[in-house]
Amino acid sequence: MTITLDGDRHALADRVYRDLLRSIIEGEAKPGAWLKERELSERFAVSRIPVRQALQRLEAEGFVSTSPHRGANVTPITRADIHDLFDTRLCFEPFAAQRAAERVLAGLETVDHLRELHVAASVADPDAGRAASLDFHAEIVRLSGSRLLLRSLGPLIGRMEWLFRLTRDTRERQQNDEHIDLVESIAAGRGLLAAAQMYAHIDMSRGPVLAQLEGVLDD
Repeated sequence: MTITLDGDRHALADRVYRDLLRSIIEGEAKPGAWLKERELSERFAVSRIPVRQALQRLEAEGFVSTSPHRGANVTPITRADIHDLFDTRLCFEPFAAQRAAERVLAGLETVDHLRELHVAASVADPDAGRAASLDFHAEIVRLSGSRLLLRSLGPLIGRMEWLFRLTRDTRERQQNDEHIDLVESIAAGRGLLAAAQMYAHIDMSRGPVLAQLEGVLDD
């Protein structure tokens, strides 16, 4: 019985987390807004425990800052945060692309699902395309065979989605072409080329993203 209750509690915390993250990403909960446990508990019709767990997760991902006896407030996104996100992705996504190509070459993985995600990311619907693009990057990390890398990506997904939503028109055509190149390099087992392409794919978006967010980010 205890295990079931714990499982239910984790499911509730996950639902609260996703709903709160969505409200932050979509701008409903604006930077500086207070998220109080009691009010959130009433809003989501849950106890304070899953609310607290959700807020702790959002704090770990940098979306909120908690304060004793006051709750949590939505953290402003700064220029330094964007640089940190790009730098962190550059540390492991190129390596993941290299490992993915090596595992495909060894016959341990295939790129079938990666191709499907690329096609899905090319659709006209911006929300569906954005979700598929996130899944595309996550699939490359999964293909690397490293569970540690995949767990490292988890805390970044929300921030990546937030960024994709605000800058969805940035380098759209170029990014689509770069995804094609990545798929083909990984399919051919060309690990070093895939790593270089992934590095360039991420790094070339930094400048345009920062330019598009001028006036939105805190210093």
